[in-house]
Amino acid sequence: MTPIPDDLLPQAAAMWWAAFGRAARPLWPGRVPEADGTRGLVAVDGGRVVGVTGLRDAGGGFLQVSPDLLAPLFRAAPPTADLVIDGIMVDPMLRRGGVGCAMIGLAARLAAERGHSGLRAEVALRNDGAVAFWRAMGFAETARGRFGWPWGGQVLVMRRAGPGALPPPPLAGPPG
Repeated sequence: MTPIPDDLLPQAAAMWWAAFGRAARPLWPGRVPEADGTRGLVAVDGGRVVGVTGLRDAGGGFLQVSPDLLAPLFRAAPPTADLVIDGIMVDPMLRRGGVGCAMIGLAARLAAERGHSGLRAEVALRNDGAVAFWRAMGFAETARGRFGWPWGGQVLVMRRAGPGALPPPPLAGPPG
């Protein structure tokens, strides 16, 4: 669901921060940065957040983090008009159960509603499972480089075009 309801936002931010904030945690010891519920989506089961996806566009991202002292070290990926999937995390006990696929489907719908031409994910090259997930979701590599934080390693930029940008289906042949 999106926007993320206020009562679920702390759970969602903590889950995202635990998965993706490792390198920056020393800058905010003992706390999770503020999150913007309009820039994320969650999967919920029985009132518990079981999946979270951060979203980023030209206006910002899910977590409201601005490490000004480290900003010169950050290398942005090439600019895009796409809606960027800024991390997706699913409860390990529920992985491979369709939660991630459902969140990507919702993100694709949001991208179209918000006027983005597609979705983009920036994935650590060494994360074979994530690369396989994004490929299975219809994403293709568009760039490769050392984007993000210097300690993050090589990154694949992967993209999936939105419905309006897809080629038309092939024409059916004459009946049999």
